[in-house]
Amino acid sequence: MDNVRRSVAVLATRVRDAHAARVRVPLGHGSWESCCAAEFDISRAQAYRLLDVTRSLTAIHGAVAAGIETSRTRDSARPPRPRSITACPSAP
Repeated sequence: MDNVRRSVAVLATRVRDAHAARVRVPLGHGSWESCCAAEFDISRAQAYRLLDVTRSLTAIHGAVAAGIETSRTRDSARPPRPRSITACPSAP
């Protein structure tokens, strides 16, 4: 299963790089759709799904690599003091 994940990540990265570099133009493809079909043997919709995969992987990697030192949500306030428990007054 790890091989499949790696393969998808590699393909997604290659599709992202091709899309960003607009390689369809020098390769002579009239559209992104024809480039996807000829170069990757995938549909345009599949290519855009792979672009979403790379965005997600990049965001996850960035979040994991950031570590806790850069957290902006750390609570720096003192914890609330515990309330003392009082016994219920006796009823007359």
